[in-house]
Amino acid sequence: MKFLLVILLLFATNKSLQSQDIFDAQSFNLKNGLKVVVVENHRAPVVAHMIWYNFGSGVEEKGKSGLAHFMEHLMFKGTKKFKSDYFSNYISKIGGSENAFTSYDYTAYYQVVPSDKIEKIIEMEADRMTNLTLIKSNVGTERKVILEERFQRIESDPSSLLNESMRSVLFPNHYYGRPIIGWKHEIENLLDSDVRAFYKKYYKPNNATVILSGDITLKKAKKLTKRYYGKIKKSKIHLDKKVSDPELRTSVFVELKNPNVKQPIWKKIYRVKSYNQSIKDGIALDIGLKILAGGSTSLLYENLVKKEKVFSMMGAYFQGFSKGDGYVYFYAIPNKKLEIKKIDELIYKNIKSSVENDLSMKRFEIEKKKYLFDSIYRMDGILKPAEIIGEAISAEISLEEIENWNENLVELTLNDVQKALKDFMENKNYVLGGLDH
Repeated sequence: MKFLLVILLLFATNKSLQSQDIFDAQSFNLKNGLKVVVVENHRAPVVAHMIWYNFGSGVEEKGKSGLAHFMEHLMFKGTKKFKSDYFSNYISKIGGSENAFTSYDYTAYYQVVPSDKIEKIIEMEADRMTNLTLIKSNVGTERKVILEERFQRIESDPSSLLNESMRSVLFPNHYYGRPIIGWKHEIENLLDSDVRAFYKKYYKPNNATVILSGDITLKKAKKLTKRYYGKIKKSKIHLDKKVSDPELRTSVFVELKNPNVKQPIWKKIYRVKSYNQSIKDGIALDIGLKILAGGSTSLLYENLVKKEKVFSMMGAYFQGFSKGDGYVYFYAIPNKKLEIKKIDELIYKNIKSSVENDLSMKRFEIEKKKYLFDSIYRMDGILKPAEIIGEAISAEISLEEIENWNENLVELTLNDVQKALKDFMENKNYVLGGLDH
């Protein structure tokens, strides 16, 4: 009886969680266009402050790639009021943490601090939105840092170089085909005037969303954001850069040979619909790919790694949070020498067989529950809600859609997943890649 009671309680809890808002977030807008989202969590005296600028490398002019990432580095160089390393030193002194990152569609900065220090954080973040000190020497120094970062992360890593080339083919007309960090020759030619113009044009309150997650009330959030962000003037420039890519009508194979490669790798990147285009279809594809190649218990892994031992490792994942198309990334490491195209044929054959014969209701229900439990886990913590909400909003998904995300999951059927995978198998918008020595 006890065991049955536990199951019934768990079932009832899950049904409740599926129907309620995931984060119970509240939002408001300032007169200058700044959007503010508040996720209250008073279990610990800690607050995460994140500011998501709704642009990344996508707003860069052709020939000036890397400016958004460059600007991210320079945002830590101080203002007239808060000199040099004051911001970072203050956070360290109070036992907080901070970081920043740039993507194609967003640039984000965050701090996690004791809740009684949040006013100072908001004051400093608002100050560097408009009063950054961009002296020529700082730009020159940071350019060297970024070029070294590019060398370490991309140019000295054959796998990253291959990824970069494959993306440039997969997205021939879109900024998703340019590296976020920028092309080396273009980074070298960026001027301090380019950086200043970029900062003045894009770092505005109506291009941003502030998310406060943790030990803070909506009332306090309104008071502090209005006090510090509210006095900043909005931009008259409307960000609405919509571009799309043509269908790939040719079979494209990109190969990179490098003497430092110890193990050949097969890769395949597909252009697919994003969550922005359909949340339900995105979830169906995501769950389907998890069943197929999402880990050591997936169908392809069990067959081609454990059973037939063709590969030592393989996997796939779906990235759907983007304003434009999303992508699916497949990889496999063969145990012996195999032609890349032979690997591709073998994997496609196994995908087809798995979709037609092995997508059982049991596997579907397991992955569906994992997906649900993951969303429950994401409700907890201080920083995670701010990260999830911020990324989704940056992909032009509304707060309401985020809160009701699991309604799409509840309605999802095995037939939906099968359809998503069958459509995926017919997708010709992909680039095949091979890494060898």
